[in-house]
Amino acid sequence: MKTIVLPTDFSATARNAADYAVHFAQQVNAERIILLHAYEIPVAIDPMMPGIQIPEVDGFRETAENRLLQFRADLLVKYSDTKIIFDTLAVYGSILSALEDLQEKDPIELVVMGITGGGALEETLIGSNTVHIAENTSLPLIIVPANTVFKPVKKLMFACDFNDAEKYIPVNQIAAFQQLTGSSLDVFNIEGEPSEFEETFPGTVMGESFAVHTVMDTLNPTYHFSHAKNFLDGVNQFVDEKGIDLVITVPKEHNFFERIFSSSHTKKLAFHSHVPVLVLSRQD
Repeated sequence: MKTIVLPTDFSATARNAADYAVHFAQQVNAERIILLHAYEIPVAIDPMMPGIQIPEVDGFRETAENRLLQFRADLLVKYSDTKIIFDTLAVYGSILSALEDLQEKDPIELVVMGITGGGALEETLIGSNTVHIAENTSLPLIIVPANTVFKPVKKLMFACDFNDAEKYIPVNQIAAFQQLTGSSLDVFNIEGEPSEFEETFPGTVMGESFAVHTVMDTLNPTYHFSHAKNFLDGVNQFVDEKGIDLVITVPKEHNFFERIFSSSHTKKLAFHSHVPVLVLSRQD
């Protein structure tokens, strides 16, 4: 891995995510971290208010660039012993569009972002950018909960839906993270009550299980099954019991994951996971 992108708004949560990104970069021998700040200029909707003047636009850009340079300087002091290169990039627009533009010019291997859990206001405003990107990018994204203290990633957990495994499990991406981190892999599945069809034709369930084992055979995972009624409680209990360092999720469009990774469930997992969450795009 060569390049990690760290979008930042200079908040305490973003700074904590930066600490995680630096330590993770050191673990996987990444060469560079791009500190990215996307800024937007407020537009007055009152027709009596004057429009934004060019000097004001320049002022926003200069402020963004200066804050990025200071952020970089702080990291260089804090991690003076690292060989990681810190680059800065201030762009006008949204974070998502900035990532898309950057990806076209300079391939991105990983994005790291912070997120703050807690009250409804925090989850609606502070976390909106992170969740929006998780739902709309194909780039690997690590979501770092607030106050997370970095632990070397040695145990990965993949929250797996056994339906259509061959169509959505990004085996190559998971294998890449395993190789980078030298981690073991636990596959975690919450078993719901069998449907009438599954009770009548139990071979379908066995077939889905066989498909998952076949697809993931090269990863040498350990399989675990839970009957937890609440997905988040089941995941967090497993994470705590097994000492998981990073949870892997792959949002899907149908069936089980449509319920789990709908907008509300994505937010809940991102905000309330006990450890960082790695969001990968589904296999195409």
